[in-house]
Amino acid sequence: MGAREAVVAYVDALNSRSVAGLIDVGGVKDEKWSRQEAERILADRGGRGWKIKNVQVEQDMGPDTGSARLTAEDKTGKAMRDTFTVTRKDGTWHLVVFTQQPAEPDKDPASTDKPSS
Repeated sequence: MGAREAVVAYVDALNSRSVAGLIDVGGVKDEKWSRQEAERILADRGGRGWKIKNVQVEQDMGPDTGSARLTAEDKTGKAMRDTFTVTRKDGTWHLVVFTQQPAEPDKDPASTDKPSS
């Protein structure tokens, strides 16, 4: 799946209110946290009959990372504009739509705090 197809799959998942579809396009594991976040995304944007007006994809951060800009309109005419980071893993493009992914076990989360001396 290319980056543009990942954006189309995202809109399809929204329209069909598919938790599994969002998890797949997001490239995350199907776990309790990802299902909960997918449900929140669907509660906000799901089932509204989105029609894609424009998708622009740029591989502006390297061969496996870029950005995608989506413009869509729901069945009532309300516009949606969103920008996503797109990443390619094992040949498949995913959208970074999940923000609550827990840190990996045995790995300290990144911090911008300066160490105390």
